[in-house]
Amino acid sequence: MGSSCPKIKRYCSFCGKANWNPKLQKKDEKERLFCGLVTGYDARVEPLPKCWEQMTKHERSKYTKMKKTEYQTLILK
Repeated sequence: MGSSCPKIKRYCSFCGKANWNPKLQKKDEKERLFCGLVTGYDARVEPLPKCWEQMTKHERSKYTKMKKTEYQTLILK
């Protein structure tokens, strides 16, 4: 599986490509990179501030809570 990850600028075995849109919860024509290590609501590589492996527990928790709030707001709309 693996792909070249823009966060670490090299090949990562946890990085994968898919055309799944997590916000719409369906497939579309745009291909996105996803990180296999990310837990929570959004595993896309693009919104990550840095590589998930390099993030501290606090940074991971903060990111997950932020994405949870973002998705709950989308659901309410």
